[in-house]
Parts: sequence; C-alpha cells; structure tokens
Amino acid sequence: MGTPVIIPADLWDEDDKTGSIVLWLYADGATVKQGDLIAEVLVEKVTLELEAPASGKLKILVEPEVVVNKGDTVAHIE
Repeated sequence: MGTPVIIPADLWDEDDKTGSIVLWLYADGATVKQGDLIAEVLVEKVTLELEAPASGKLKILVEPEVVVNKGDTVAHIE
C-alpha cells in the first residue's frame, strides 16, 4: 500500500477535530518528493499545508471538501 499520508494531530489546535482538503497540489498518480507540499487543508477558516512524508507516486483517497478527522489517512505514496 505504500506510505500513508496522514492528517497529523499537530497540524491544528487540539480543540479542532475536523478539517477538509481544499486542494490537492498534485494529481492522483503524480510523482512527489518527500517534503513537497501536496495539499492545502482548511481548519476553522485557516488554510494549512500538508507535506509528502515520502517520495513516490501519490494515490489520493479523499477528494477536496470531504470532512476529515485528525489522524485520518487521506492518501498513500507508493
């Protein structure tokens, strides 16, 4: 399955429990490098950036505007 791309708990305040992907900066199947900004996440009217935890091909599991919880896996890098 590859390396999971997880919404990290430290990405937002502990009071916030949910957010949503605003925009994927790479298409499904694109090659990304570790540390690349791959998505923008909206939490309580603040847009935060999500980095690739590894290098490889991005497999998107969650479409934009779908509500996610901290710790959810939103993609894999294969």
